[in-house]
Formats: sequence, C-alpha cells, structure tokens
Amino acid sequence: MQNPDARALFLYPTKALSVNQERKVNDLFDQLGIDAVAETYDGDTKDDRKKLIRDRVDVVISNFAGINQYLDSHMKWRDIFKNCELMAIDECHTYTGVHGMHVAWVIRRLRRLLDHYGSDPQLVCSTATIGNPREHSEHLTGAEFEIIDEDGSPHGRREVGFWQPPLQETGDLVEELEEDEILPSMRRNSDEEAAGALVHLAKNDVQTLMFTDSRQGTEIGVKRAIEAARSHPDGKYIDVEPYHAGLSKRKRRAVENQLNAGQVDGVISTSALELGIDIGSMDATVLAGYPGTRQSFWQRIGRAGRGTTDSLSVFVPQSDAIDQYILNNPDYVLEENVEDAVIDLSNNPVYAKHILCAASERPLTEADTKWFGPRDRLSRAINMWQAAGQLVGDLDRGAQYNGTARPQSGISMYATTDEQYDVRQVDGEIDMEPLDKERVYREYHPGALVLYDGDQYEVQEVVEDRINPYVTVERSNSANYTQAIHNKRITDLDVERSYDLGGGYQLCAGMGTVHINYSAYNVIDMYTGEIVEPMIPIDLAPISLRTQVMWIAFPREIVSRVLNEIPRSSYLQPEDSGEFASMGEEEYTLAGGLHGGEHGMIKMAPLELRLDNSDMGGLSTLHHNEVGSPVWFIHDAVEGGVGFAHSVYENFQSVAQRTVERIDNCDCERDVGCPACLMSSQCGNQNEPLHRPAAISFLRAALNKVEDATTG
Repeated sequence: MQNPDARALFLYPTKALSVNQERKVNDLFDQLGIDAVAETYDGDTKDDRKKLIRDRVDVVISNFAGINQYLDSHMKWRDIFKNCELMAIDECHTYTGVHGMHVAWVIRRLRRLLDHYGSDPQLVCSTATIGNPREHSEHLTGAEFEIIDEDGSPHGRREVGFWQPPLQETGDLVEELEEDEILPSMRRNSDEEAAGALVHLAKNDVQTLMFTDSRQGTEIGVKRAIEAARSHPDGKYIDVEPYHAGLSKRKRRAVENQLNAGQVDGVISTSALELGIDIGSMDATVLAGYPGTRQSFWQRIGRAGRGTTDSLSVFVPQSDAIDQYILNNPDYVLEENVEDAVIDLSNNPVYAKHILCAASERPLTEADTKWFGPRDRLSRAINMWQAAGQLVGDLDRGAQYNGTARPQSGISMYATTDEQYDVRQVDGEIDMEPLDKERVYREYHPGALVLYDGDQYEVQEVVEDRINPYVTVERSNSANYTQAIHNKRITDLDVERSYDLGGGYQLCAGMGTVHINYSAYNVIDMYTGEIVEPMIPIDLAPISLRTQVMWIAFPREIVSRVLNEIPRSSYLQPEDSGEFASMGEEEYTLAGGLHGGEHGMIKMAPLELRLDNSDMGGLSTLHHNEVGSPVWFIHDAVEGGVGFAHSVYENFQSVAQRTVERIDNCDCERDVGCPACLMSSQCGNQNEPLHRPAAISFLRAALNKVEDATTG
C-alpha cells in the first residue's frame, strides 16, 4: 500500500468466513512486511470498535448482509468510501439465484456511494471454477474484468471413489441377475450407505466431512451414523455433529472450532461448509448424492486434503436420474467443464426493494441509470413507490425517500419476500433461525416431525394472524419424519418470448401465477424409508407466487401419435378412486407421458445448467384452459423468478436430448419408470401417473420439431 490513506473492502458471503479470513489476511501482511491491518466489521462487532474500524483500519472485512444495512449510514463511512482503492469479493460463484440478485443490487448501491465520494476502486472477484467467470463477475458487479485462471495452489494426491450401494438381499436368484436387471429399489438405502462410509472412516481415525442436501438430511444422517457406530462390533464411540444454516450461530462456531482442532470425528453438513471457512485439513469427504453441479461437486471434494496432504472422497449416488447417470458416466464430473453461473436481474420485486433502499441513501436522479437503468424500468419502480407514499419527486428533480422505517431492514438476502416465521418450543427454548413461509408450509406444518440439532420435534401449530407469525414445536421421541404432499395449478400466463415450431408446437417463456396447495403429508420411517401413515390432511391455505415460467404446448393431434407409438399392453390403469379415477386408460397413460417428460426435464436440467432442481417446479396437463392443448410447464420456485426456467427455455434442445437419452436407456425398462429416470421425491402427486414410453414419445416429438426449426 503505497498510498498511506488507501483503504480496502474485502467482502465475503458469511460472517464465519469473514472472521476466518481476517486472521489469514493479517498473517499475510506480516509475512510480506506490509504495515497494514485488517479487521472484521459486522453485526457481532462491539460498538466501541466500530468507529475505530471505520476511521482507521486499512482493510475492512465484511459481508453483503451487513453492507446492505450500513449503506444508509454512509456518512459514517465517508473516510473509507473516499479513499477506497480496492474492493475484493470472494466466493463469487456462490452468488446465484435469489441471493445473487440481492448481492448484485447491493454491490451497485455500494459502488454508487463510492462514486459519490469520489473513489473508483479496483474490483477483484475470486471464484471457484465456473464456466463463465468473466461474464458472471460482470453481471454481479456491473464492471468489466480480465481473467486470471492459472492455479498455483498446492494440493496432494486425491482419490475419488464412486460407491454403488449393494443389494439389500442376497441369494441365488439375486446373484443370477445381470447388472442391467437390478433396479435402484433393490439396493440398500444410499443415505444409510453414506452414513456407514463416514462411520467406517471415522472408526479408522480418518476425520470425515459428509455432505447432504437438506437440513433434515444432516440431522437424520447424524442419527444414522451414531446408530451404525453403536451397532459396530468394536463398540467404539464416535462423535458426529450436524452443521447447517438453521443451527444457532453459537452451535455452528462450536462445530467449526471442533473441526479445526480435530476434536470431532465427523460432521454432516449441507452446502454451508462448501465455502472456504478454515476447518483444518479434513482427511476425507463423503458426498451423499450429487449436489446438482460439477462446480459444487468439486467444491465439496476439495474440502478434504487442503494443502499438500493426500485425501479421499467417496460419492454415494442416490437412486435418481442424475446420480445414476453420473455413476455410469463418471467422466461427466471428472473430465467435462463446469457449468456457467446463472444470475438474472430481471426480478422486479427484488429490484424495487433495492431502488427504495438506494433512494433512502441518496436521492435518485437521471445519473443513477448508470447503476439501476434502463430509465423506463427505474421510472416504473419510482412511480410504484410514489403511489405507495414511500417516495416523492422524480428523476429530474430527485426522487427522495419519504418513509419512516429503514427499507434496508426489509431486505432478506436469501428470499424474494419478507415474511419470516419464528420457531418457539413448548415448555422450553429452541435456538433456531426464522423460517420462510414456503418452508413452513412444506416442512413445519401442523403435525410435521422434524429433526433439529439431533433432537426430534413435532409441530403443534402455525400461528399466522399477527405481524410476527410463528411456529410452535414440542419434543418428540418418534423414529419417523414427515413429507408433505401438494397439488398445483398455473394461471395468468404472460408470454414474453416464444418460438413457433410449426405443426401446433410452441415453445414459450414468460410469467405465470403458480398456486401450490400443501394438502396432506405422509409419515415415513426414518430408518427404512417406508410410509407408515399415508395422506394425513393439512389445513393450510394455498400459496401463490408470480414467477418465471417456460412451457411447451403440443398440438391436440399428439394424442393419437403417442398412442400409436406405444404398445397397448403398456397402457396404465387408473385407480378406482382418487384424483384420476374418472380417466380412461388412454387418457391416464397420456397424462403419465406428459408428467414423465416434465419430471425428466427438471431432473436432467442441472446437468446442463448451474441450478438445482429444487429451485424449480413443474406441472403437466392434457388440457390447460389458457393454452388450449396438452402442455407441460417448468417454473421457478420463488416469487418473481430467478432465471432458471428461462434458462431451460434457452437450452431446451440440449436438456431435452439428455433427458430422452437417460429415460430411454434406463436399466429399469419399466413402463412406469423408476427413481433413476422418472420418479421424483419432490412430486406432489406421489409420482402418479408416470409412463416411460409415452414420455419418450412426447420428448422425441418436441425434439424433432426443434431440430427441424433450427436447421430448416
């Protein structure tokens, strides 16, 4: 630092990573002989340190949730904003989806104020390997970048194992089966296998980090691991802890410290430990299922053997389509390039919230189209807030904030809506983070059984008729968990882009209103995975969200074509009662084909795009009132959308081609498919109906039309 007044901002995704990196930055300064100090400034910083850090510390380390809150007090930050010469943003690959949208607007608000104080800092973005580092950094920040991509970091030998769960049963009949005759359902539960792998490694003094993809999965995994360790002949105790964002800050820090000090044998985590928090040198990682992207796959594997030590990573596939594809095609993750990072700034509800924040920080003028343009979009947001009484003035005179509350407090960095539910324990205290409404309805509805920090709870009630809604839970000794069932409809379609493929086929992208009704739940045995109590009703109102949608409309003539292409002996027979009882076998089979095609597209999209299929949902129907023909939809799972469904629209041909290959080549050869090709654990209709041959026929018909349209 040649300029004695020069200041810098280092920004990280989480508080934990900020604190962790503070030590490393100061150690680096010492090693290089640089007379500079770095210090963390966030919500945990003591008040008597804050002014000193703002006024004197050379490198201020923080996170975007904090920066969002501090910008309306920018006068307190004027010294650093005036002298800021460097802004470094770490872990940029994590800023996608809803969180990425919020961070992108916070960065623009921050750069606007830096510009106001006369500084134009150099921006540095660091990222794990992604397919589009320059494009993503530019979308995230609004600045231009040059790429430095030579890897000089040291690393030891890394072994990666692919572990197919063994068969549940043995015997002559089973042993005579060929590999392609074995169904996923014949194999042992993959989550139990992953927990067993952790136990085996831990008992051999190999400190292991296991990744799973849900908070509940971490808690169930810990129970399974401890149970497996207890039943082991050696009787050796192992200490296994959960780690996820729903745990209290105190609990998470304790687990991080235990890992760093080697005081815990194993940890089962969500993606929360993918980031670069220093947790010491782990000996091994276990991946319970594919995390959705190659980038995340390697990020998780890379948590073991940091530095020059050797490491082992074990991938235990789930029975679904993507995991089985990767098991059979390991070069997909070992050889192919990683995916692009997706960030979409078109979500107007999120945009409008940040425009209100920006106006409260400094009046908005024509010059601010540089940060928040184009002008017509900025004007629409200003007009909306004027009508709500929150802004006065316009871009010519300056649009000023006219509200009483701090709009920054209304920004939830991981959501598009502000509604959060507290969790309260009957006759006790539970230190749990607030929940968003959709998670409450899906996982914390009345009667739900949930695990938290190793303990089981039953939800007693959901209280919503007040400003601060909450959920009450009570301790439970149940060995079960619950899974909600939902039904869905999509209305009020607004076409933004379309591609007429000819012959009545049309590919569309736009907006739609998705109505989701969580109507019932199943009670499931935690250890066997069997449903012990089916379809218990839930009394909750439907959730509606206006979001991004893509769809393909088929001509009515597709019905006869599909039926002619599949053997009549494969037709499905609807149940005598229930939602589909009124359908004949032809209609039920066709519905199964559309449903299967929709499932397949959602399941395979992560192989082409940087997204998780939990970020999307779908719907298929033989007749939609607005479309007027058979159709399947894929939609974003959050208010306003984040660009995922539209990415499927833009990459429809490649996603559909991969989907056809997977479904057609599935070893199950069953008409109704299996978890490796059509079935989905997220299906609101309990995977009924599904018809694999009809799904292939629908997909091929669509693909042929796309190929004709693009080559003709």
